[in-house]
Amino acid sequence: MKNISNEVLKKIIDSNIKPKPRWYFITKNYFIWLVFGISIILGSFAFSMILFIIKQLDWDIYHYIGESFLKTVFVSLPYLWLIFLILFIGVAYYNFIHTKRGYRFKFISILLVSLIISITLGTGLYFNGFSEKLENVFLKKIPYYNRLVFSCEEQWMRPKRGLLAGTITEIKLPENNFILTDLDNNRWKIEASKAIWKGKIAPEIDLKIKLIGKLIDDNNFEVMEIRPWQQGQGRLMLGGNR
Repeated sequence: MKNISNEVLKKIIDSNIKPKPRWYFITKNYFIWLVFGISIILGSFAFSMILFIIKQLDWDIYHYIGESFLKTVFVSLPYLWLIFLILFIGVAYYNFIHTKRGYRFKFISILLVSLIISITLGTGLYFNGFSEKLENVFLKKIPYYNRLVFSCEEQWMRPKRGLLAGTITEIKLPENNFILTDLDNNRWKIEASKAIWKGKIAPEIDLKIKLIGKLIDDNNFEVMEIRPWQQGQGRLMLGGNR
């Protein structure tokens, strides 16, 4: 035993190995916790975006798109943000097990706690409007972001399949007919004599809406149902007019 100790000591001296100071381990531990916390926060950002995108889509119009409900769900899921959520939770797990006592916890316990924290924070961010602001930043600053995520705009800009969206730019009588500038800046003459207006909205200049109907020709669209662009849009508008 003494010979082994002497050999180890000799090897340490020959290799010039020096013990690391205490502050090194303290700093390393704090850094790991910091990365863990950042990963959880980024995971909550990802979950808030998942919530925002799912809530923005209209899941009841899948038959207009000509697909089954399951196929519509499969196509519409925000895979980009799901991947980010999984990635950040994975990073959080990796860093947690490298903390001082992280090895004591089970794999599934760490993952569940990390996921629950991200979901809770992400839900709060969504209801505070953070995800909508983040979405606008990505659309403006990141090229081709709209191609990476199936958006509400992509869902509704299908006039050949009876779906159209845009902003009312001119109201024409009779029968509540109007001119619509769609999301691609094309002008449409909208025939709305048989239209049902949903969400307590009424024809108004600069009102952004979704339309369900049928294409008549290149710039004429007959509408059967009109919805507000955002949930609660009509109620907010009426409240503001009081």
